[in-house]
This record gives sequence, C-alpha cells and structure tokens, in this order.
Amino acid sequence: MTLLTNFILEPHTLEAVQGEHHLPLVLVSWAIALAASYAGLDLIKLVSKAKHSLWRWFWLLAGAGVMGLGIWSMHFTGMHAYRLDFAVQHDPTLTLLSILPAVAGSLAAVALLSRESPTHRELLLAGIGLGLGIGVMHYTGMAAMHMPALLYYDLTLFLLSVCVAVGLGIASAYAYRLCRQEWGMQRAKTCAFVSAVFVSLAICSMHYVAMRAAWFVPHPGAVSQPWLTESHWLIYLIGGCVLLVALLTIVATQAQRRLHVSEHHEHMTHTRLLEVISALQDGVALFDDKGRVRLSNAALELLLGWQVEHAVGQSVWKLKFAANSGAMRDVIRQGLEDQGKWSGMIDAQHRDGKRFPAWLSVSRVTYADNAERDYVALISDRTAEQEAQQRIRYLAYHDTLTDLPNRRALQIRLNQCEQRRTGGGRLSLLVLFDIDCFKILNDSLGHDIGDELLRQLAARLQGWAGDDTYVARLDGNEFALLARLRSSQRLAGQHEAFTLTGRVHASLTSDYQLQGHTYPCRLSVGMLVFNPQDDTRPAQLFKRAGLALLEAKRQRDATPQLFRPHLEQEREARLTLESELRHAIENGELSLHLQPQVDARRHVIGAEALVRWQHPARGYISPGEFIPLAEESGLILPLGYWVLQEGCRLLGKWRHLPGFCDLKLSLNVSVRQFQQPDFVDQVLTAINHHAVTPGHLTLELTESLLLKDPEGTIEKMVLLRRIGVSFALDDFGTGYSSLVYLKALPLDTLKIDIAFVRDLSHDTQSTPIAAAIVALAQSLELAVIAEGVETEMQRDVLAGLGCHLYQGYLFGRPLPIEEFQATLDAQGEAPTAAQ
Repeated sequence: MTLLTNFILEPHTLEAVQGEHHLPLVLVSWAIALAASYAGLDLIKLVSKAKHSLWRWFWLLAGAGVMGLGIWSMHFTGMHAYRLDFAVQHDPTLTLLSILPAVAGSLAAVALLSRESPTHRELLLAGIGLGLGIGVMHYTGMAAMHMPALLYYDLTLFLLSVCVAVGLGIASAYAYRLCRQEWGMQRAKTCAFVSAVFVSLAICSMHYVAMRAAWFVPHPGAVSQPWLTESHWLIYLIGGCVLLVALLTIVATQAQRRLHVSEHHEHMTHTRLLEVISALQDGVALFDDKGRVRLSNAALELLLGWQVEHAVGQSVWKLKFAANSGAMRDVIRQGLEDQGKWSGMIDAQHRDGKRFPAWLSVSRVTYADNAERDYVALISDRTAEQEAQQRIRYLAYHDTLTDLPNRRALQIRLNQCEQRRTGGGRLSLLVLFDIDCFKILNDSLGHDIGDELLRQLAARLQGWAGDDTYVARLDGNEFALLARLRSSQRLAGQHEAFTLTGRVHASLTSDYQLQGHTYPCRLSVGMLVFNPQDDTRPAQLFKRAGLALLEAKRQRDATPQLFRPHLEQEREARLTLESELRHAIENGELSLHLQPQVDARRHVIGAEALVRWQHPARGYISPGEFIPLAEESGLILPLGYWVLQEGCRLLGKWRHLPGFCDLKLSLNVSVRQFQQPDFVDQVLTAINHHAVTPGHLTLELTESLLLKDPEGTIEKMVLLRRIGVSFALDDFGTGYSSLVYLKALPLDTLKIDIAFVRDLSHDTQSTPIAAAIVALAQSLELAVIAEGVETEMQRDVLAGLGCHLYQGYLFGRPLPIEEFQATLDAQGEAPTAAQ
C-alpha cells in the first residue's frame, strides 16, 4: 500500500514513468459520473417535498449514496482505463472504504442544496465538501494500489487537482442555485442536469489531473506484461450496474413525484371539500334525490339560521327557507323535473322570521362513475344589491341637490294624469317657476350661495306638496308645480289657478337668508290650465307652460302669466318666419333699397342701404318684423354679412359709373355683428374683393354698442378708420351714451333720430334737443345728419339750427338699386361729394 507521502518536484530525475488511458473507458467514466450526479441531484426536489424527517433523511441518503457510488465508480473505471507496463492490484478493503468520503461529500452537497434559499456560506460549504469528498476518495483509492513500483506525486499537479475538485464543486452548487432561482422547482430536472454537468466535470477533471500528477518508479527486475483487455468487461459491467442504479433512481424519483401529486389530489377529501365550501360567501346545500341534506356550509347557517350539524339528514323541503316555502317547493321541484335546474329571486326568511331578498339557484349534479343524482342549492343575499338598485332608481327620478322629483318624474306624473279618466273632468294646473337674475347671484356671491337658495326654495315648495299637488325641480333654476284643481269649468279653473299660484308665489318670493345675506327672490311664473282627459302629451304641456313663462319674462312685472292659445300661435308663426328668413338669406330673396342723403342744396351726396324682404308667398315683410327676429335668433350675423358683401359689391360697381363714383354708402351694423372677433377682417376682405374705395364706405353704429364693450369698439373703429372707412352714430340721443366715450370714438357723423325730427313742427321740447345735438357735433367737429325729414318746415328748422345734411321722404323714399340709379340719371343731377 502506497501512502500519500512521496511528493517530488522533478519526477524525471527518478526515471519515473506514467501510464496511458484507454479512451473508450474514459468516456464511459464521464458518462457514469454525469448519470450518477444527475440522479443524486434530482432527488433534491423529493427532499424539499418530504413532510416527515424520516423521509427527508431517506431521500438525502439515497441521493448521496447514488452520487457517491457514481463518483467511486467513475474513479474505479478510470483506474482500470489507466495502462501501466507492470501488474497492478487493488486492496479490496481500502478500495471499498474509498466510497465513504465520496458519499460524505455528496451528502453535504445534497443536504445544503435542498434548503429553500441556501446562503452563500452554505453554497461554499456544499462545493468544498463535494470537492474534498472527491479528492479524498481518489487518493484513498490510489493508496489501495499494489504494484512492483513506488508511487510519487508531482506536488504542483497534486495541488491543482484539489483546487479543480473544490472549484468545480462550488461552481456546481452555484449553478444549481441560479437555475432554481431562474426557473423554480417546476423545472427541477433542468436545474439538476445543469449542476450535474459541473459535478461530472469536477469528478473527471480532478481524477485525470490527479493521474497526471502520479509517477511510478518500477522496482529493479520488475517484469513487464501486456495489458489485459479482458478486464474491460469487468469495468463495463460495473459501469453498467452504476448506470442502472442511476436510472432506477431517476425512475423512482419520477414515480415518487407522481405519488406526491396523487396524494395531493386525494388529500381533497370530504373534510377539505367542506373547508372550501365553508369559505364561500353564498349559502350552499347539497341534497340527494329524496331531498335529504348531505352537507351545508356556515354561510347557509348565517343566512337561514340552519344548524349545519342538525340540517344534515333532514329533508330540505321541510326546512324553512322562504316566506312561502310550500309554494316555492312545488315550483322548484317542477323546474328540476323539467330542466334539471331552477333559479330565481325569492323572499328568503331566516329562522327567527327576518325576511330579505335572495337569489336561489338549484342544479342537478350528475356523477361520471355512478348513476346517483344529487342537487346543489346556492342562495345569496341580494339586500345590498336591491338597496343599490333602489338608490339608483331614486337618483334617476330625483334631483340630487334639492331631493325634489326631477323632470322625468314629472313627465311620468303627467302621463298618469293623462291616463286618469275619472274625477268628473276636473282640470289640472301646471306651473313653471324661474328664478330671475340667478346667474348674477351665482357670479356675485358664489355657487354655494346659489345652491343654498335652490335648497331653501325647494324646501318651501315641498311644503305645498300633497295628495293633489306634485312639485319638482326641472333643471337649473326652474321648478314646477302640478296640481289637480277642484273646478271642471275653464273660467272657474283659471280663477282657482291664479289664486293657488299667487299663494305659492308669495311664499316663494319672501326674503331668504343666505349665509348672512338677505336675498329678495323674484320669480317669473308661467301657468297652464288643462284637462287631463284631453289627448295632450306631456311634451305639449311643457311647451305651453314654457310659452307662458317666456311671456312672463318679457313682461318683467313679476305677474304670473296664464297660457293663452295666441302665444302658441305666435310662437309657431315666429318659428316659421325664422325658418323662412334663414332660407331667404341663403337663397338670395333679400334685396337692398337705397334712400338718398342730400346736402343743403338738395344734391345727393350718398345713400343709406336698407334691407327689404319680398316673400314669394306673403309678399312684402316689414323690417320691423324680421330684423328683431334676426337679432333674437342669431340670424343677424349672416344677414349683416350679406348686407356688407352687397354694399361693397355696389360700391365697387359705382366706382366705374360716371356720376356715381363719388357717392357714399352707409351700411347699418348690428351690435352682435360688430362684436365678432373677425369683424375687421370681414370688412377688409369685402373691400379688397370688390375693389372699393374705403373712403366711400360708412358704417352706422348704435349707441347700445358703447355699453357692451367700449374699449373693443374703439380699437376696431381705429383699425378701420386708418384705411379710410367712415363711422356714423345712428339714432343719437335715444340711448345712454357716455360723453367720455363719445369724445374718444373716431366718429365722422352724428345722426339725429327720427323721433326728434318728426316733432320739430309742434313739440317745443324737440327743438332744443336737436339744437343741442347739432351744437355737440360742431364742438366735436363732426358732421350731423337728420333722419326722417318729411316736410319743408322740418328742413327749415334744422337748417336754422345749423344742420345741413338730410335724409327722409322729403328727398326720396327707399328705392331698389336700379330705380335709385335711374332716378338720379333722370333728374340729370350729377352726384357730388360732401363738402
């Protein structure tokens, strides 16, 4: 037996020799190491799954044994693959004892790697233990060699072999941990294989590095003998046995894993099933085809008061589950017989008598392995859901701020009134209340104050609600009252309506205390008295009451207005006229008429363009009828744009006509049109498009424009004045002009309103007013023109006051453009520019 004591640095000095390895056996040895390492590491997952310590130790020892046997077998195979020129024998005892360090090192590695999250220290210990076990096993086996030679070791390679074994052992431990962190235990086989590659490399590398460190010095007279190839069969037999052990271990591991899975499924026993059912929030009961309860859960006991242990074995049909259990039993049985299931809402009842809405579902259970039939019933409390639905329904028909019924609820109430055909034809009353100046209140004191007013008014209005009276908030600051009157005659009903509405109105308009502010609320009130038995839809009733409310707003006297049929007729006529006016603007049915403007010598210096509408069916429609409609409906914008384009087109045409090229044309501009952000661009575009001389265009503005936006007005006027456009202030003296703004305006002309001119002959007050206007214009260096001059006396008075520009019937009525031009040509008068 050669001990591990002969270390040298230069083996060649002793005439030492080395053997050679048989390559096929080298490959067999590596395969043995890989298979055994994989089998041992694959057992780690069984170690972690073992629930008892005995099983854990069993799998630890099994894995360590297989891996240690593989290490030893690889060494044994490698030793027999090593060829020397002399006979070599192995001591049986020491050879068998060399298995122990291999098993011990493998046990340390498997034990530490089987932990849930091994630390770096534990990984290092696992690798070092495995590497040292491999090294001790190898050199113990080398010490068991009997041969006619002395064994020496190259110290450098010897140390290198130990380092290789320990280093690759640590690498295999870290490889297993990294693979496990990345893939988890679901891919334990892959983790074991990756780590087994490192372990097999550690075993083989250490073995063959150590064999390169071994040098043999033959004894004198040692007889050389050929290598016996027959010993290969022994090696293959041992290797095959080790591989078979590894394979059986892998198969056992797979079988054990399946056993674990099977045990996991079988563990879902009756007790586990009860635990799952007990965790359900809905009540569950399982009963057989005879109605006997087989199991139930705690939720069912909580819902219905059944005691779980006492309910088992009793007939489910005899247990109380609903207020009408008897009737429900027959319905459910019939559903189960017909369709095998039944579900629906029930009025569930607890054992103590408490009722609640619940959803009950009963279904048939069919088993695959036998013909038995059971039924499972699930019951869930729908109290919260029903309350939520009721809340949603309440919000759908009530106002969230005031809690009054909303418009939809009032419509339903009106439908009910319409469907009611009893009561001797009694009339009904629909009243709409609208808070005046409510936006001003919100803007000045804040929306919180506005909301508080709405709540207080709603509370007062709610006080009038009763069996025959219904109140609601429609939207914003509009409320409604629907009352059933005692009268069936129209006149008596109207009188009763005024009386009731007056009392309600008085209670709603008394002062309110709004967070320290006293607010005298004013309301506009529209009333409608109607017969519920008439075929009148709620939308029609709302429309008529709304028309009465609009009339009350126009009157502005806080007097409730009763709907009259003429309001509806006027409204319909107004809507029709609005539609026809829109059509007239879009299709060229409008025309411009020109009224001459003259100087003191009666020479025509210009004209004012006036819009006229000749309706194809109605004939002539007065501007006093359609201009206010255009202002209210917003059609004044397209109408004003059309007038601007037509006027510029005419000036562009006059530019090329002898005798007309010096005429000025005045166009009226509404407040809304002038306030458009692009008004200046509109004027410039029209002037450029029709090649108009800007100095011949005069835009007439009204005093009300100054009240809207004086700064913006002045800015736009200055921009247009720079290119030569003139401005006249129309109807001066009838508005509320500030002399400060009047001085700042870039005006050219003041027009005396026709109201002052008409009365110059017989009203002594009009003459001083006209004189003051003329004097003011002269002080501001403005021209002044009088409108509506119809008599020579009016012209003489104006001339005496210093006004020398006139417009009126005395000098010419408004004429179509062609007639205006023809009249000037016929007079043979060459138009001249104003002096």
